[in-house]
Amino acid sequence: MLMYVLLLVASMIPMIGNIIAPILAPFLAGGVYVVLQRVREIEQRSRSEPLASEQPIPFDLLFSVFKDPAPRKVLLWLGFVSIAFSLALLLVVATFVTVKLSGVDHSMLTDPSANDEQRVRFLIPYLMDPDAWALWIGIVIASVAYSMATFFAVPLIVLRGETLRSALSQSFSAVGRNWSAFLVYALVFFVLFLTVPMTLMLSLILLLPLMIASVFVAFEDIWGDSPVGGDADREDRGRVVHERTSTVM
Repeated sequence: MLMYVLLLVASMIPMIGNIIAPILAPFLAGGVYVVLQRVREIEQRSRSEPLASEQPIPFDLLFSVFKDPAPRKVLLWLGFVSIAFSLALLLVVATFVTVKLSGVDHSMLTDPSANDEQRVRFLIPYLMDPDAWALWIGIVIASVAYSMATFFAVPLIVLRGETLRSALSQSFSAVGRNWSAFLVYALVFFVLFLTVPMTLMLSLILLLPLMIASVFVAFEDIWGDSPVGGDADREDRGRVVHERTSTVM
């Protein structure tokens, strides 16, 4: 709930909201993963130490990744990668539209008296042109690859101390080896997220925690038994991840 509110407020800041939100999101998600890991540790300890279940979880643990310089730097770069990817897609679409509108009167787009609905109606025929299908297919493929690379990136960085390159690579590999399970996962959440506009975004209060918790469970299934240590023992971890991703889900 708190993460959703903070991201919503950040995205509403004029001009810089679209920059702050992608940078802030990995930090807030990382804090939630740290809390979930602490809950898991308490649960495991309580099996042998009953009083461990009464151990409180400090509220500031949610923001602990802001204080730790190691994941902080990598998460910051992850936010920049997110912004760069979005800008790259926007640049590709803008270039395509510019080429399609060459030699065409497109004063409607710069006319101050025109509203956004009129501009969209003007652009739709060009965006739905047969030549545009190759563009949209390319964008879908790029978006899927990006989603695969970033799916486990935050928990890998925060909970395992991975570098950005290693986190993106391991995440892409894990999702790729379990593509059928993750395809079903994506379709289920796609249907669930269709409720967002119908509930005036209130359903995000449930969907975001559910998504983060499900990612954490999948992360534990894949990397739970492999050693931790950043770039150390890379070959051994790769072997363990390969073995686990071939059977998980």
